[in-house]
Amino acid sequence: MDRICLPQIVQWRIFIFSTILALMGFFCAEQLNADIYQWVDENGVKHFSNAPPANAGNAKIVFDEHQHDEAAYENRVKTDQKTIDALIEEIKKKEQQAKAIVEKQKKFMNVKQNQQSLFGSKCFGPSYSIQQGRGVRHGIVPRYLMPGEFDDLLELFESLKGDWYGAAWERTCKDINGEVYQEINNYTIKSEGTIHSRGQFILKSNLYSRESNSTHLEALPLYLDPKKLTTQEGISVSDLELISVSSDHLVYVQKGATLLPGIGDQVALRKDREREFVTTIIKTGINSFSFERLFYTSGKLKTINAWHLENN
Repeated sequence: MDRICLPQIVQWRIFIFSTILALMGFFCAEQLNADIYQWVDENGVKHFSNAPPANAGNAKIVFDEHQHDEAAYENRVKTDQKTIDALIEEIKKKEQQAKAIVEKQKKFMNVKQNQQSLFGSKCFGPSYSIQQGRGVRHGIVPRYLMPGEFDDLLELFESLKGDWYGAAWERTCKDINGEVYQEINNYTIKSEGTIHSRGQFILKSNLYSRESNSTHLEALPLYLDPKKLTTQEGISVSDLELISVSSDHLVYVQKGATLLPGIGDQVALRKDREREFVTTIIKTGINSFSFERLFYTSGKLKTINAWHLENN
């Protein structure tokens, strides 16, 4: 059954119900204007009527006539009409909500289709930088948040709070003697999304592989302030290149980094611009979302991580 038609059916039922109520009120009003008589005919059969027969000497009144109260009747009709109007308004509201859900689902699908066309998951396909006509070692192009994007991201992160469960897979591309092979690993996944007071959203995930009977943890930290979105706290310029932002999805690019041994316990951070990540988070439904991360090396797609998560 079409989900948009369901409220119309309910509305039609309420219309029928209200019509019956109105007719009942009309007839009841007429009937209350007369006495009710009871009598027994020559065969011993008991009868009731609002008018006794002329030859029924044993007729007696069992219900007295009540005068019709026009003011009370009109008040009752107005009260009933208000109740019916409120029900119809509620139905209209539910219908609008259903249409909004349908429109959101369409938007989710459009975003997903556009994403697939932009970042095709073909092994060794070109990275985002290459697709934009940049060199492999070209840095990202960070930007400040545009008007409304801060609120959109806050709404998205709020919707990702809580516990999530689902499935995940990782596809690794390999070139062996000129032949392309794909190694696929499947996981069950449990994630938890939290928002901290300092503007940090973090998605912690526990991925379990049944094949290898092993578990590994992953964390996705993001810091949001009114001007920018970053993966590190307190930096003045974003380390992300935002591709698409809305309350339903987030797509961004970041360049990889390599930790190098330093003096003592210190480490030096070297930006490895040949390592590129494209991350996509899409709300696919009211209680579901998908996560995808494409990993490129030297401008070629090497690994794809895809998750589908739901909550109860």
